Amino acid sequence: MVSCTLCGLDTAHPLTNEVGDVFCCPACLEVSALLADDGALAASQPDAGRDAGAPLEISTISLSGLWCPSCAWLINERLDRSPGIQTAEVNFIRREALVTYNPEQTNPRRIARQIKKFGYGARLEGDKPYNEEESEWFRLLVGGVLVMHIMFISFMLYFREWTGRAGPETEWLADIFRLMIAAFSVPVILIIGLPILRAGLASLIRGRPNTHTLIAIGSFAAFALSTRNLAAGQGDVYFDTAAILLFLVAIGHWLELRAQKVSGEAVERLWRQIPPEADWLTPQGWRRGPADEIPLGARVRVRPGERFPADGVVAAGEGDVDESVVTGEPDPAARREGDTVLAGTTNLDGGFEVIATAVGPQTVVGQIGQLLHQAMWQRAPVERQADKLAAWLTPIAVALAAATFAFWSWQDSVDTGLIHALAVLLIACPCALGIATPLTLWVGLGRATRSGVILRYTGVLEQLAEAGQVYFDKTGTLTKRPIRLQKVFSVQSSEVSDPSISSFLLRAAAVEAMSEHPLGQAIASGAKKRLDKRPPRAENFRAFPGQGVCGVVDGDEVWIGNRRLMEQQGLEMSQAVADTAVSWQNKGLTVAYAGWNGRVQGILGLGETARAEAAETIADLQKLNLPVAILTGDSAAAGQRWQAALSVPVYAEQRPEDKVNRLQAAGESVVMVGDGINDGPALAAASVGIAVRQGTDVAQSAAAVILLHDDLRAVPWSMALSRVAMRKVRQNLAWAVGYNAIGLVLAVSGLLQPSLAALLMVFSNVIVTSNALRLRHADLGSLSFVEVEEEETEEMGKLEISDSAQSPISNLPISNLQNG
Repeated sequence: MVSCTLCGLDTAHPLTNEVGDVFCCPACLEVSALLADDGALAASQPDAGRDAGAPLEISTISLSGLWCPSCAWLINERLDRSPGIQTAEVNFIRREALVTYNPEQTNPRRIARQIKKFGYGARLEGDKPYNEEESEWFRLLVGGVLVMHIMFISFMLYFREWTGRAGPETEWLADIFRLMIAAFSVPVILIIGLPILRAGLASLIRGRPNTHTLIAIGSFAAFALSTRNLAAGQGDVYFDTAAILLFLVAIGHWLELRAQKVSGEAVERLWRQIPPEADWLTPQGWRRGPADEIPLGARVRVRPGERFPADGVVAAGEGDVDESVVTGEPDPAARREGDTVLAGTTNLDGGFEVIATAVGPQTVVGQIGQLLHQAMWQRAPVERQADKLAAWLTPIAVALAAATFAFWSWQDSVDTGLIHALAVLLIACPCALGIATPLTLWVGLGRATRSGVILRYTGVLEQLAEAGQVYFDKTGTLTKRPIRLQKVFSVQSSEVSDPSISSFLLRAAAVEAMSEHPLGQAIASGAKKRLDKRPPRAENFRAFPGQGVCGVVDGDEVWIGNRRLMEQQGLEMSQAVADTAVSWQNKGLTVAYAGWNGRVQGILGLGETARAEAAETIADLQKLNLPVAILTGDSAAAGQRWQAALSVPVYAEQRPEDKVNRLQAAGESVVMVGDGINDGPALAAASVGIAVRQGTDVAQSAAAVILLHDDLRAVPWSMALSRVAMRKVRQNLAWAVGYNAIGLVLAVSGLLQPSLAALLMVFSNVIVTSNALRLRHADLGSLSFVEVEEEETEEMGKLEISDSAQSPISNLPISNLQNG
């Protein structure tokens, strides 16, 4: 025997709910669910076995029936107040709720029931799929047929009035027409209007009126007044007004659903790049199964025409690979043994076997998808400001409608007051204001993604648009890769064949082989080419950002870095070394010093040249009236050469902390562009950090913007996109606010009929939505960056992006895998 959780009675045949609570009968089970949904159960039963300290869990709930951002605000607020829910974020554009909850106090199924009580649909993962767009289209189709009949019959009534044929002899026919209109209006309200009316009533009862409330009050008032007048046999009827109002609102809602789907197509497509199944080798032979079950290190087979199911290294085979899905480049790329391939790319003509290095969410595609998913949940400051404005508009509209009703009822009649108040409610709906900002920013996010520019959050667009200064890190960002080791000088000899220089290079290569810095990699690879011996393994490796590295080789502590590091470690430098270093620097080489046993043993000269597009990038930024400067740890002489070559200020001998201090002291919105390897602190300190050529571990980047291809010209392009996006936001907000202001004046003055107010409300939504979607193809000016264009094909109202123009994800050097 166990005791009922609710009433305490013993029962031999208990019933249980989703969280394991025991009940004696179905009534206790249902009452407990209702109490839990209302928040009363936690308060009345604090010791019912629920541990508030239990680990939190996260669930994503798909929503339907959201007709405007007000719906998202309502759900968000109610979930935040519910027991057991730590945080709740409702995204109107994605139609999802991201809920962090205590599993000992609530669960996703219970949370979904709460949402349904508000008048909205809620679906958990694994539930039957629901296509809200198709459902809305069907309702529009049925409702449209009924509304056509209503409009035709209403026209005959109005024609009777306009032609002066109204009179006792035709009144019986008018009554029949009114009854027919009423009969057709009822199914319209039930089919199209019921979700709106239900949501509006739910929000009103819970003390948070929203757009649904305005529409529900208006349509219900028109229907109630018409019913009264029809029953009394006197006065006008407004069944057609209520029906047409709901139909127009439904059209606007469907258009918003379509626009939101189109705006997110470039983003959502990333999730579908990895094939669902793959072939990999097991001890029992080749196995075909879900791609996300491929073990790391497994040998994966990819046939011609198939997509690679995982990131990996080619173990066998060679051929051309279509990387347009990840690089945006339509030309095939040759891949052979030892090369890296990325999930989502297509094998065109070869037979490949690949050793899997990353699967599912850990692949480049998976990481980018996760970053974009997170970006959708981040709200820009301009969005929050628009939300506050829209939240004030609903109660103001209700108060203004009440005042309008009172005034016109006193001036004319109750019917006149009701009609003018209805027009006020309709014209004041803040739908356009609510979608003006998030839809525009999301379209911008999608366009950036399509061209290989990943924004961590939509607010980056606002920050980039406000930027007043752009700084570039030099090494690895403005310089070509690979950097090459060109000269070696040892205090013993400068001949590579000399054993002393060989020993010097081996020690330098041993330490730098463990470095992630581009200069360190250049030293290690250059030494490998010059010597026929493998360097020993360095121990106790340490990196000193902006200065150099250190490691123990053959018992000696080897230091490699700039001159400041040598001086800090007390390493003596001969005049020959100092003179040679100055000579090399005057020739444009970057000098790295190496020393151990108390003295500088030699130097290494590395050649760096500016990337081909560096000058174009700076010129494009200057077209945008953005000042540009370069931060580098190089010597003052090297900095002067770069300043002369690119005609921009160069700040030399900058340690990482110097870069951070300069960025923080700028006093304005600053953009820092780096390679994401040794400049993480500077990227994080800037208002916006942009990482170029990020390694495959993109999720760990300190930057707010990640460029997934090897083209610096995407930096000014991103700045231009952000400016155009914010201009669209301002246009949409100005339109929405101006429209509401002018419309309210007309409605209060009695110059606007409800049907026209409803039409204007839908028209306003269409204007805002269309202007936001124009950002997909908006001209960004005469910039040198060539972005990936989307190809549109109209089929059943859908927009698709062709395979040759899909979202670039990476043209990445895979040698630096963990450089975020």
